[in-house]
Amino acid sequence: MFLSKYVSDVYYDMIMHEYEEDYLSQLDEEQFQKIYQIFIQKGFTYMEDIILRYLEIFELDEESVQHKLQELEKELGVNYVYIISNHLSLLGRIFVRQSHKKLT
Repeated sequence: MFLSKYVSDVYYDMIMHEYEEDYLSQLDEEQFQKIYQIFIQKGFTYMEDIILRYLEIFELDEESVQHKLQELEKELGVNYVYIISNHLSLLGRIFVRQSHKKLT
């Protein structure tokens, strides 16, 4: 699974435990990389936490993610990346999708 390139072994194990195997196997690495790069370019440094908690964001199209991050920046101010690092749940505003996490 390509996610092992982006997270430590500990986070990878957590992801494998948190998400359904069928869901993980259908993720598109190219799309994942595009969204990953958007976050990196914006200055997000806590990518493992974002991947673990909000993997569904990496399925969205780039324009949508860019737009939602711009909205968060307008709402939270220029320090929005720092604010989100302390309140990761703010990223939940980027997507409204059915969770693919396991129920266990």
